[in-house]
Amino acid sequence: MGVQRKIFRNDHFAEESFQTMNELRKEQKLCDVVLKVNKREFHVHKIVLAATSPYLKAMFTNGMLESVQKVIDIHGLDEKTMELLIDFSYTGTLEITQENVQQILAGSSLLSIERLRTACSRFLQKQLDSMNCIGIKEFATVYSCKDLEETATQYLYQHFLATINHDEFLQMKYDQVINLLSSDRIQVRSEEDVYNALENWLYYDFDKRLPFVPEILRCIRVPLLSLEFLQYKVFAASFIKSDTKCQLILARVMNENPEKLPDYLCTPRALPQSIYAIGGRNSMYCQLSTVERYDIYLDQWHEECSLSIARTAVGAAVLNGILYAVAGERAVNEPHDDTLYLQYVEAYNPILHQWFAVSELSMPRSFVSVVVCNGKLYALGGEDRTSSYDIVECYSQVKNRWTRVKSMQKRRAGAGVTEHDGMIYIAGGYDRTVHSDRASVECYCPDKDEWKFVAELEKARSGLNLLSVDNFIYAIGGRNRGSDQYFDYCERYNPATMQWTAISTMLSPRAWCGAGILGNHIFVVGGFDGVNRLSSVETYNPETNRWKRVANMNFARAGCGVAVM
Repeated sequence: MGVQRKIFRNDHFAEESFQTMNELRKEQKLCDVVLKVNKREFHVHKIVLAATSPYLKAMFTNGMLESVQKVIDIHGLDEKTMELLIDFSYTGTLEITQENVQQILAGSSLLSIERLRTACSRFLQKQLDSMNCIGIKEFATVYSCKDLEETATQYLYQHFLATINHDEFLQMKYDQVINLLSSDRIQVRSEEDVYNALENWLYYDFDKRLPFVPEILRCIRVPLLSLEFLQYKVFAASFIKSDTKCQLILARVMNENPEKLPDYLCTPRALPQSIYAIGGRNSMYCQLSTVERYDIYLDQWHEECSLSIARTAVGAAVLNGILYAVAGERAVNEPHDDTLYLQYVEAYNPILHQWFAVSELSMPRSFVSVVVCNGKLYALGGEDRTSSYDIVECYSQVKNRWTRVKSMQKRRAGAGVTEHDGMIYIAGGYDRTVHSDRASVECYCPDKDEWKFVAELEKARSGLNLLSVDNFIYAIGGRNRGSDQYFDYCERYNPATMQWTAISTMLSPRAWCGAGILGNHIFVVGGFDGVNRLSSVETYNPETNRWKRVANMNFARAGCGVAVM
C-alpha cells in the first residue's frame, strides 16, 4: 500500500491571520514602526501596510531614509482618515460615506491603495447631481481620477440647464466659465440657454465680474440667437448697452458674411437628451405618423417632424445621434379589414429636423424588437399575418446595409430587448405559430454570434419593455394573451446572481407601451391597459423603488416606438 497523503487547506487562514495581527496592533505588540499624523501616533506592522499600500512598501523597502526610522511623519492626511486606512489594511473593510469619501479618496491616492481609490470614485459617481457635479469634477482632476472626471464632466454637460442655477456654477472662476460655455458638448435647447447662463453667473457678483463679460461673450454663438432674443434680451441688457467692447463683438459677428465666420459660431450645441415617441395607434383604426419629444426640464411634450408613413407596432432606437423607425404595420383598405406589414426603415436627423429613408429589412413584419449594441443596430423577431420570427438582422450605418446574424432560439414578436455590458438580452414575446406568450429570456454575444438562455421571467408576456440601468435589467408591463391579463407588474434581473425579483408595480397596467431612460430614471410611455390606449407617462426611480406620473403626451399611443436621444 502506497504512502497516503492529504493536502489540508484552511479556507479561513488569511482572515484568521489578519484578525490576529489586528489584535496585536491594538495591543501594540510586535509592531515595528510608528506612523505619526500631526500629534497622533499609530503603532503598526510594516509587512501588513506594505501588503496594502505600494507607497508604504516602497518607503519601507527601497532604502529610503524612512526604511530605518522607527517613527515616520505622514503628511497630507488627517488623523481620522489615517485611522480608517490602517483599519482597512488589517481588515479589508471600510465604510464609505458622503462625509468621508473625499478624504478617503485623497488618502488612498496618497498611499496608492488602488482598489479603495476605485471604490471611492464609483461611490462619488453615484452621488452626482446638478448641485455637486462641478465640485466633484474639480476634485477628480486634482487627484487624477480620470473615470470620475469624465463621468462628472459628462454629467455636467448633460445636466447643464439644471446646473446653472446652483452655487457651484455661480461661484465658478471666469476662466472655468469660458471653458464650459465654449464647449460643443453642453446640452441646451437653444443658444439662448447659454446666454442666460452667462447672465446668471454675471449677476451673482456683478461688479467684480463685469470686466470679464466681453471675453465670455465671445463664447456665445450669436448667429444662432433669434432676432427677437437679440433685440429684447441681449441688446436691452444694461451691461451690453454700457460696454463698447461688447457692442463691437456683437456687431462684428452680426455684420460678417456667415461663410467667413468660424465654424464653431454657426454650429449648434449638443441637444439635451429627450424621449421621442413615434407612431403607434390611438384608436382601433387610427395609426399615427406624429412624433413627440419629451422635455424633462419643462415636463412638456412637443411635436416634432412626422414620419413619412403612419404606422404602429414600430421599433425605435438611436445610433450615433440618428433616430431610426423600423418596420411596423398599418391598416389598409376600407373598412380597415386588412393589415399591411412593413419592412420600411426611416431615420431622423434632429439637427435638420428631417426624416429620410434608409435600407429596408429583408422582409416585412411588425412588433420587431430594436436595440443598439456595440455601434450596430439590431432588429430581432417580429411577426406577420401567419407567423412569428426568430430572425435577427444587423444594420451597418456606414454601409447602409442590413445583414443576417444568428437567429434566436425561439420565435418572438413584441419581446422586450436591451443592451447590457455589450450583450443583447431579449425577453418574452408572442409566438403566433403556437399561440403562446413566452417567459424565456435569451442573451446574445455579438463577438461570438451565439445565443444562450438565461433565467426566465416570473410572468410570461409580450408587449413588454426591457431596460438596463446600472447593474440590473428591468422588465416592465406587458400582456398575457392566454389569461387576457394586462400587467402593471415589473421585475428586474441581476446578471450576477441570475435571478429575477419583483419591484414596485406601475401606477397603470400597460402593454405595447414604450420606455426609455433619462437621468437614470425609467420613463414608460403610453400603451394599452385592456380598455383604453393611453397618453399617460410615468417614471420609476430605481433608488427609491417608486413610480410617479409626469406630463401626458399630446396623443394616446399604443405600439409606439420610443427612444432617447
